[in-house]
Amino acid sequence: MKTAVHFGAGKIGRGFIGDLLHQSGYRIVFADVNEVLNKEMNTYHNYFLYIIEEDHRKVEIDHVSALSPITEKEQLIQEIFRADLITTAVIVDNFAKIAGVLAEGLKARLDAGKPRIDVIPCENAPYCGDMLVKELAATGILTAEEIAQAAAVPNTVVDRMVFGYTCDGREGIEIGKDFELAIELTRLTDTGSEPIKGAEYTDNIEKYLERKLFVINGGHCSAGYLAHLKGFTIIQDYFRTEEGLETSRRSMAQAAALIEKKHGFNHDKMMAYVDFALNRWCTPGVADEITRISRAPIRKLKPAERMVAPAVQCAEAGLPNELLIKAIGAAFLFDVDTDDQAAELLNYVEANGIDEAVEHYTGLKKGTELHAQVVAAYRELKNTDQ
Repeated sequence: MKTAVHFGAGKIGRGFIGDLLHQSGYRIVFADVNEVLNKEMNTYHNYFLYIIEEDHRKVEIDHVSALSPITEKEQLIQEIFRADLITTAVIVDNFAKIAGVLAEGLKARLDAGKPRIDVIPCENAPYCGDMLVKELAATGILTAEEIAQAAAVPNTVVDRMVFGYTCDGREGIEIGKDFELAIELTRLTDTGSEPIKGAEYTDNIEKYLERKLFVINGGHCSAGYLAHLKGFTIIQDYFRTEEGLETSRRSMAQAAALIEKKHGFNHDKMMAYVDFALNRWCTPGVADEITRISRAPIRKLKPAERMVAPAVQCAEAGLPNELLIKAIGAAFLFDVDTDDQAAELLNYVEANGIDEAVEHYTGLKKGTELHAQVVAAYRELKNTDQ
């Protein structure tokens, strides 16, 4: 049986990547610092997933074990040495914590003349492969040239709904049946291979990154800003209203039309992608607070980010964007005391006016049509009796 070493035994690690690795025929060695979880996997050599949309159908993930990169470092290096595939789901901020042991394992492979191995980071961050390579190089254990000789590290795009779930006295994971895992084909060891079954392989990862950022990430936070103005605190409650669901669908469809035109995605598949996101957000039993999904509005209003970029590019492409503009206006009204960026945004508007604020935070220049449209949307929303 093939072996995959996977860094990160959290909900995404076990519920998403572990599931796909299991379906791809791998024995999975998890690397994690959670000793309680490691002990359970080493005792039972399995864990369970529960598919939400299928009445919590129980799925067993077997042939698993776990090692601590801290207390069992040498054993982990040996597993990396013998592995057929390496994956991660640790959050990119933790790359520095795993880079040392991973680099040592890769160096052992390189010194022994082992073939290059695919190291696939499955992280919710753009260009996570490039970020991992940078952290590996920072260890000083391998040079940039040696990293390239030892491993192929593609960029990826990931998305799946996962939640903690306890059943029969054991910790399991609730998962949504739909998911996205796009892998940069041209940076694999073998461009004709599919090391993880069920993933999409592409020679243009940028279009998958933009698809997720503009359609899913942008659609989700934009719905939150509009829902907040209507007094909702849980986004699912907003989606349960006909107005909320249809406004969100139409807004996401405007971003989807841009991605379709720009990157050549099939129209029906793009609409299915919108439905995939909305169906996930409407899953019974799920409750996401708007203060979480729409937090940090200053970051989300940056010119290259999920809200402004698609609105600008739609205008340049001659595509409708009025709902994208409306959401940008709504972001300037996100009055959440516990959000430092929301407070800064409101204070800036009060001190300098909305015209100055729109230019300052979005990069849209005063005097341009888009700037005027955002300001008009803001004023209309501000004066509307919500």
